[in-house]
Amino acid sequence: MIRERGRIPRISVVALCAALAACALTAGPAAAKAGVKSELRGTKPAVAGLEIQVTGGDKFMLLRNGSGKQVIVKGYEDEPYLRFLPNRVVEENTRAPSKYANEDRYALTPLPPQANSDATPKWRAVSRDGSYRWFDHRIHSMEKGTPPQVKDKDVRTKIFDWSVPMTVNGAQVRVLGTLEWVPEDSSGTSTGLIAAIGGAALLLLAGLAFALMRRRRARPLSATGGPANEPREPRRKAVDEAW
Repeated sequence: MIRERGRIPRISVVALCAALAACALTAGPAAAKAGVKSELRGTKPAVAGLEIQVTGGDKFMLLRNGSGKQVIVKGYEDEPYLRFLPNRVVEENTRAPSKYANEDRYALTPLPPQANSDATPKWRAVSRDGSYRWFDHRIHSMEKGTPPQVKDKDVRTKIFDWSVPMTVNGAQVRVLGTLEWVPEDSSGTSTGLIAAIGGAALLLLAGLAFALMRRRRARPLSATGGPANEPREPRRKAVDEAW
């Protein structure tokens, strides 16, 4: 393949664009903001097939029951609150005070008359895939704003250890974890740096486009009006018209 002297091949420009875009996309995540986070440490004792997560930093507890056993999560007054059946149906006790306390992040929902931790549970299905997520006020701080335990926001600080009781086929099990203040993580690439990389890429592409236009205009013209080095079409032989 013969390349014209001084001309930048179009494929090189495309490759350069792709490389710059890849750099911007893989530069790394933005720095994580400071805040509280619940760290799950596991269950005691361990239960095979029981999956538990804390989601939303410190907001929700998510439980998936694949143990093939009945799991009952206890409420704040030790009443039966959630029931995970072996057939993957999850039920909520509508008489549990914990149900209404968990309606919002700060337990501001008033308790209705039927809420009674000593009453016989009244179960209502809330899920049929073996999993359920709920606010659990034992795993997060009920303080609005920065917890009082945090004296220096740049220092990782333990706020408290937490425990959520449950039973698995009648046996006592506890979910254990720790709530902590986590300072801002500056190890990631900042949003400003990613924006700067994108801006530099745009400026470079604009400069390349301008240079290509100037080179094209500066090329000498041949007697036919086209570029001097443009290949000429072969002269065709005259063909007699047939009458």
